[in-house]
Amino acid sequence: MGPACKTAARPRVLLLCSPCMGHLIPFAELARRLVADHGLSTTLLFASATSPPSEQYLAVAAAVPDAVDLIALPAPPPDALPPATAARERAELAVASNVPRVREIARELGAAAPLVALVVDMVGAAAARDVAAELGVPFYAFFTSPWMTLSLLLRLPEIDAARAGEHRDAAEPIRLPGCVPIHAHELPTSMLADRSSSAYAGFLSMAKGVAGVDGVLVNTFRELEPAVGGDGRLQLPVYPVGPLVWTRPAGVDTDHECMSWLDGQPRGSVAYVSFGSGGTITWQQTAELALGLELSQCRFIWAIKRPHQSSTIAAFFGTQRGDEHSPLDFLPEGFMERTRGMGLVAQSWAPQTAILGHPSIGCFVTHCGWNSVLESVINGVPMVAWPLYAEQNMNAAMMEVQVGVALRAKVGADRFIRKDEVANAIRRAIVGEEAERLRKRSSELRRQSAQALSKDGCSTRALAQIANAWKCASRK
Repeated sequence: MGPACKTAARPRVLLLCSPCMGHLIPFAELARRLVADHGLSTTLLFASATSPPSEQYLAVAAAVPDAVDLIALPAPPPDALPPATAARERAELAVASNVPRVREIARELGAAAPLVALVVDMVGAAAARDVAAELGVPFYAFFTSPWMTLSLLLRLPEIDAARAGEHRDAAEPIRLPGCVPIHAHELPTSMLADRSSSAYAGFLSMAKGVAGVDGVLVNTFRELEPAVGGDGRLQLPVYPVGPLVWTRPAGVDTDHECMSWLDGQPRGSVAYVSFGSGGTITWQQTAELALGLELSQCRFIWAIKRPHQSSTIAAFFGTQRGDEHSPLDFLPEGFMERTRGMGLVAQSWAPQTAILGHPSIGCFVTHCGWNSVLESVINGVPMVAWPLYAEQNMNAAMMEVQVGVALRAKVGADRFIRKDEVANAIRRAIVGEEAERLRKRSSELRRQSAQALSKDGCSTRALAQIANAWKCASRK
């Protein structure tokens, strides 16, 4: 669908999302709610990192409501960066290389109807700031990770100035107001890098750039993170508008083999295993996970991806057509035969939202990407935390220690999780007193998340506040 829209008279919000699948999903839901609940028009620009776009992007694009204009921006040339360039730098280039196109689209949209805001993710904030200034429109960030991560970003410049050594060597945890202490090994991947590296410099630059926006929408809610926006030194309006997760049209996923298989399983008996759209583990760890699932004697659904020996984010920008037909030669010999009937292996893609909403699911073995955490929360499913990259260790600590809906698989000194620990963690989450406690707390949080998004809920009011401000500005 092109930039022009039949509802041209409505004030329009332009949203710009970097090529991170974990960002696109909440951006699409935010755009939908601005249209459905607040009478705005929305155009969502997605900066592709691959050409052609990934299978995951195409699946999301196919399910975005017609009321939201979704435009894929072209990927940068394949030789624009060295092959080993970090994911965040690749994502930043995908946005920066499209700034002229974003400017062109914005001007075209602004000629047809009032353009009332430009909303970006943190990756694209630096590149898009000048576009908002040229257009004279409010410039907002939509932070698709938790408040705790944003709070760390906001304080990073002062932490950086006060510290002499590497962050990964710090003996004392970082203590943020109202948040669980962040120990050195739980810091985001970019903070664990050498402070002289380009990866760290880019992360620090992104942190400093937060101050350049007019306000931040955060994909969280007050019952989950009571401290949200409560940092007294923060000079920035913060709007907790979550949990905004993927809402597929009813019935789309009901014919997937996972759903019919789940229908035949006892209530609360199945472990769902997925490391998100981007996460990957090694061949050895994949084999150990398989043996652990078998050893647990618990039913399971495993959304499996081909292992990668050197990267936990090998699928970060999505996978291409055909990956789902690759051989399962990385699984232990005889595993599929021995677990037939007890488990189901889904290659490449599984209907996660529908799976987590099924009453047969007892726990979610997850990398703790924020979308997955929120999907687990809104469905009242306890988690077994297996973080891989970015801020996922922080998310895991918060959900286990502070929120009380997760337990963490025990990691060995070599960062390897043994089959006995895999089996033990899954059993603890599904059977026994600890499982009952996790279920009770998860059920309570599910109710609170529904309340936050109800007609008079705190997140609904926060989004209405900012949407009304944008509409009022357009009338002036």
